[in-house]
Amino acid sequence: MKQLQFDDSMKIGIASLDAQHEELTAIINELYYAYMQGTHREVLCGLITRVNDYAHEHFELERRYMEPFVFEMPDYMAHMDEHRAFFTDAIGFLLRYLEEDTAITAEMLDFLLDWWKNHIMKRDKEMGRFLRSRGVTV
Repeated sequence: MKQLQFDDSMKIGIASLDAQHEELTAIINELYYAYMQGTHREVLCGLITRVNDYAHEHFELERRYMEPFVFEMPDYMAHMDEHRAFFTDAIGFLLRYLEEDTAITAEMLDFLLDWWKNHIMKRDKEMGRFLRSRGVTV
């Protein structure tokens, strides 16, 4: 199990999205740390809820940034599909933990963190380049 250090290499050049990426990375790392410490279920449930809520907020902001350029932006639909997959796969599993007392595993948390890093480093980097080329930097 590992934690992800948010650094300049992960920034996409859109200040508000970079700030949210950093915050969501910190929340996911907090979930990792709590799991590794054997934290009680109530704490894990609260962190899972924070990851879910913040991811919804973040993906909605990304969508709002991309929406004016939906017909010009390369891979817009693939980007949106990845957001849906994140909720179906990673967040969906964590939410089942809340509802069904499913066990969280180190492998599941590794998957969550790997998915998050890969999404930022590929799709979000592409999105950032595109948006900056259209004058978006805030």
